[in-house]
Amino acid sequence: MRLSTLAALLVLSGCDASKDDTAALGEPGKLADVNNYAFTGALDVPSIVTASATNVSVCWDEVLHDLQCHAMDPTVDIENVGLVRFPNYSQEEVEVALSTNDLQQSAISGYVEYQPGSVGDGPSTCANLEDFSFFGTGIDVTEEYTEAGGTYMLLLTQGTTPGVGARMITFLEPRAAETITEVSIGDGCGLLAVDADLEAATRVPIPAAGPFTVDWSELTIDGQGNPIAVEDIDGLMIAFYAGETPASLETQLLDLELVATDLYTMPLTGATTADLAGATGASGAFTGFSGEGTWLLALRCSTCYNPAPIFLTVVEPT
Repeated sequence: MRLSTLAALLVLSGCDASKDDTAALGEPGKLADVNNYAFTGALDVPSIVTASATNVSVCWDEVLHDLQCHAMDPTVDIENVGLVRFPNYSQEEVEVALSTNDLQQSAISGYVEYQPGSVGDGPSTCANLEDFSFFGTGIDVTEEYTEAGGTYMLLLTQGTTPGVGARMITFLEPRAAETITEVSIGDGCGLLAVDADLEAATRVPIPAAGPFTVDWSELTIDGQGNPIAVEDIDGLMIAFYAGETPASLETQLLDLELVATDLYTMPLTGATTADLAGATGASGAFTGFSGEGTWLLALRCSTCYNPAPIFLTVVEPT
């Protein structure tokens, strides 16, 4: 049975502004490209050589940290294991496309998956390629997993939506001359390098006491300078960091949710405006800006390869 095509996969410059320089700030709540942070990221995806055209056993019990270096329990946090095939991409080309969030569906010729616990009793941290399927339809690994087939990428994800919520990524490299049929995936910490610039972006003014409406209808690029489709934005975050500066937060880009003093989020469904009063957190609904520190506003895409926000800026309460 042919591997079925995957329908969906797999989260700058400007003038710095201060409270005394409100003229340099734009329209309140209006998000523009000059407000967006600059971000570069590079993935160094490991590759594991295996035998070709035969069943291979893959284990992930040693994955104790994900790509963001966050601690995880492989028996609980890995809910889906997907295998993606790129017939015409090298491993290096896949890495670059993942890093820039520019991997096209047309590059993929197949996808199958395995959900731990779906075969046998209870959760597991190992799977055989012959147990992978596309919505219940199995594959013949002797035909589909071959050296001539292209580049194969294994995705360990939290959640069962194909490609969404990746915690670890590795290449599997079948070679006809090899006899290895049992492999173990290593830890994810250290595979993703990021560099962010929040200070150079023009800050977004929002009235301290409201209204809290934000509008991103005119955004055209993400933090890496790539064109965006605003319909891909499906989440908003507004967060306060006591005692932090934009410079100090630049080094904590992948931990923004973890280190926030107050964190509020809201789902988005295709709209290009939102009232921050609809965002909620542990302390309830967002009610306004206060405190000495830094407020950040982020727009996210949960189905994008790169976990970094599409849009991230410093809010300047006015």
